[in-house]
Amino acid sequence: MTKIYWSPWKHSRIALFLLAILGILGLLLIETCKVKKEQSYFKKKLHAAKLAERGFQILKPELLKHKKPDYKELDPTNSGFIGDFLTPVTSNSGSLSAKQTSINPNFAAVMIQFLKKAKLEEGDTVAVAVSGSFPALNVCLYAALETLKLKPIIISSASASQFGANHPQMLWLDMERELAESGIFSFKSSYASLGGIQDKAMGISKEGKDLLGRALQRNQVKLLDPLHFDDSIEKRMKLYEELSGGKPIKLFVNVGGGTTILGTNLGKQVFKNGLITNLPEEVHVPNSVIKSFLEREVPVINFIQIESLARKFGLPQTPKKVPKPGEGRVFYSEEYSPLLYLSVFLFLLVGLYGVTRLGWGENAEDRHLPKSLRAK
Repeated sequence: MTKIYWSPWKHSRIALFLLAILGILGLLLIETCKVKKEQSYFKKKLHAAKLAERGFQILKPELLKHKKPDYKELDPTNSGFIGDFLTPVTSNSGSLSAKQTSINPNFAAVMIQFLKKAKLEEGDTVAVAVSGSFPALNVCLYAALETLKLKPIIISSASASQFGANHPQMLWLDMERELAESGIFSFKSSYASLGGIQDKAMGISKEGKDLLGRALQRNQVKLLDPLHFDDSIEKRMKLYEELSGGKPIKLFVNVGGGTTILGTNLGKQVFKNGLITNLPEEVHVPNSVIKSFLEREVPVINFIQIESLARKFGLPQTPKKVPKPGEGRVFYSEEYSPLLYLSVFLFLLVGLYGVTRLGWGENAEDRHLPKSLRAK
């Protein structure tokens, strides 16, 4: 014989129905009224984003001087960071949407998060590789390094892919010099290669190579001139070691998809974005700067696949205006309100007790079994 401890037909069906509706409404309220919680390193992230925004503002007037009248079709934000489709100093193809997405000072906060995840401390030496392909991201990286008071050793590539810093009179090295002279950043590139194929600007015309060479001269940056692909890797590693002054290099940071940095196409597939601490065991990784650092047990931060990074951290794709510092999931996370869900729980608990134990909402008809359950 089955013993029934609680029979719903002995209580107000209307009250139970209303309680169920209120429970559903309570759950919806909990889901829609989440609270924002500051992410870790919030103040440093915001400082870095504001510093990057200031860098954008410093460069914008000079950048726009070199743009064509129909420029806003390429750059809806009118930031100046989007280059032309093709110029004499363009190294290879590039994604316009990725370049547009990169124009966001809040990427500096993303970089802070990765740098802190790598457990860096103030004054640590960091090896850095940048090119002209993503000038806005370079500004964000410099802002993050400055905020954390790290000591970067920077080797650049002078050329740029499509829609990057590919105006002959306003390459990344020119932008970098402007930022250093403004006092916003305390460092700049020590060396630069011509970039492009084999890190020797193969495929770029003689005119383009001459323009790149003049850019190095006017910005007083020494030329890294490798003989071939592997020589570029060896020379870069040797320069990082020499320029470190005997101090240990705690991290390598790369922005963009330089071939000698990532390796061949296989290397570009293996090395994803974010913090990398170990070489993959399941594949034979081609020779590259990243591989060389990982073999020396130096962790790597790789800033590629920009649109994927933007989605991960809640940053907009191809924004129509330059976002303000402090926007995105990199700054805030949404969490349930403890006070709200505790209040809903207690309300439902009291309601159930009142209906089942105190007889709230009962009437005479509720005391009788439904006809279908009465003994025949």
